[in-house]
Amino acid sequence: MKIHRYLFLSFSFLTLIISGCIGDKETNEQPEISIQLLWNDIKQPIDGFGVAQAGWADELYSHKNREKVMDEMFSPDGLRLNILRGEIFPHYRENKNDKDFNLTDDLEIDLDDPFFEGKSDDRLRRGQLWLTLLAKNKYHVDKLFFSAWSAPAYMKTNGKVSQGELKPECYQEYADYLASFYKAYTSVGLEPYALSPSNEPGYAAPWNSSLWTPEKMGEFITRYLGPTFKRMQIPARIIFGENPLWSAVSPQADFASSLYFTNTILEKYPEIKDFNLIAAGHGYTLPDSYPAPKDSLLTPIVPLELAEKNNIPVWVTEISDINPLDTTINDGLKWASTYHAFLTEANANAFIWWAGAMPTSNNESLIVLNSDRVGYSLTKRYETFGNYTRYIATGSLRIGTQISNPTDSLLVSAYKNEKNYTIVVVNNSSRSIRTGIKPTETGDSGTLISYLTDENNRWSPQNYSIDKKGQYIVNIPAKCVMTFTGSIK
Repeated sequence: MKIHRYLFLSFSFLTLIISGCIGDKETNEQPEISIQLLWNDIKQPIDGFGVAQAGWADELYSHKNREKVMDEMFSPDGLRLNILRGEIFPHYRENKNDKDFNLTDDLEIDLDDPFFEGKSDDRLRRGQLWLTLLAKNKYHVDKLFFSAWSAPAYMKTNGKVSQGELKPECYQEYADYLASFYKAYTSVGLEPYALSPSNEPGYAAPWNSSLWTPEKMGEFITRYLGPTFKRMQIPARIIFGENPLWSAVSPQADFASSLYFTNTILEKYPEIKDFNLIAAGHGYTLPDSYPAPKDSLLTPIVPLELAEKNNIPVWVTEISDINPLDTTINDGLKWASTYHAFLTEANANAFIWWAGAMPTSNNESLIVLNSDRVGYSLTKRYETFGNYTRYIATGSLRIGTQISNPTDSLLVSAYKNEKNYTIVVVNNSSRSIRTGIKPTETGDSGTLISYLTDENNRWSPQNYSIDKKGQYIVNIPAKCVMTFTGSIK
C-alpha cells in the first residue's frame, strides 16, 4: 500500500507540473497586438511638460504643506516637471513712475500670520516669486515662462486691467515693460525662457485680459517687441497665440482660435519668423450654449500648420475643464487620451496643465488643495500625466510606431533619447490586451520596465525579459495607462 500510495502521489505531482506547463498561456499564447518602434521615423522634439500657477500662486504659497505639494509636481518622486508658467502682473506698475517688480519682498512670513487670510495682489506677487525661486533653485526647472494677461491699466484704452486694448501709442512702452520684466527676474537668477505678450488675446474676460486681433499682435511683435528684444540682446522666446480654443470649425469662433490666430499672423507678417518664437494654444472647448449649429462646436486637435511648416515650436500652454471634480480613472483616461492627441496629432513640443495646485470643486487642477490649508489630494489626471512627464526625457524625439491589428481603444506613442526609449500606451477598453513590443528589428535590447496607472495603481513597476523572437510579451490591463522604458544595445 505504501508503494502504491507513493506512485499515486508521484504521478499526481507529475501531472500537475505537465498541466501547468501546457496551460501557461503567458509563454505560449501569441500577442493580439504587436508594437514595432520605427527608430528612423522622426517626429517632433519634446521640450517638456509643466503646470501654470499664474493666478493661483497665492493659494499654494499660503498652504502649510506647500513644499510637499511642490515635491508632488517637480521632484523625482513626483511629476518631474521642467516647465513652470507664471504671470506678468499688470499691477507691477500702477503708473509711469513705477519701476519695481517687488523682487526684494520678504517671503519668509509665518504661515499663521494674518497676511495669508483673504486675497491680495501683494500675496499673489510674493507667492509667484516664492514658488518660482523654489522651482529653479531646488528642482532646477529649466523653462520658466510668463504670460501677460493684461498690460498695466494706464496703458489700456479703458484704463482697466480687464478687457480693453493696448493703446497704439503705448506699443513701445509695453515692449519695454516686458523687457524690463525679463531683466528684473534674470537679475535674481530666474531668467525667463519665454514671454507671452497676451494670454487669450481674442477673449475679453472679466478678469485680467486685453483684446488683440491677429493683425495688431503681428504688428506689435514685428515692429516693437521683437526689435526691442534684439536691441537689448534678450534671448527669451516670444510666445504668440495662446487663445482659448486650439482650433475652431465655426468661422464665428475664429476670434478665439489659436490655429486661426497663428496662421493669420504668419501669413500677414512673414518677417515675424526673424524672431525667436513659440506658437501656442489652449485646449478648451466651445460650450453647448454657443450660438452655432452643434456640428460647428468642434475644436479639433490638429497641427498649427504654418508654425510647423516654418519649424516654430508648438506648445499647449493651458488646458483643463470646469466640470464637477472627478478624481477617478475615467477622468484620468480621458485626459491621457488628450495628452496623446496633442502629442501625436497636433505634434506639440510641450504640454502645460492649468493649474498645478489650487482649491477647487472642478477639474481645473492636478492637485486639489484643501480649504484647511493643510491637506491636499492627487487626482487620476495627475497620475496619468505622470505616465508622460516622468518618463519622456526633455529633448526626446517622438518616433513612429507600426502596430499590427490596431484598435481605437489602444493609443500608442513612442519617444527616443539616444539609445533609450519610452512608450506610452493608453488602454481605454474594459479588457486586458495581450501585446508584443519590439523595440528594434534585430531585437537587440535589454530589460524592459513598465509603469502602470489604473484605478488601484500609480506608476507601479514591473520588469520583462525579451523572448526568442526579439519581443517583449506584456498584458496591458483594462482601463489603464502603461509606460514602458528601455534601451537598445
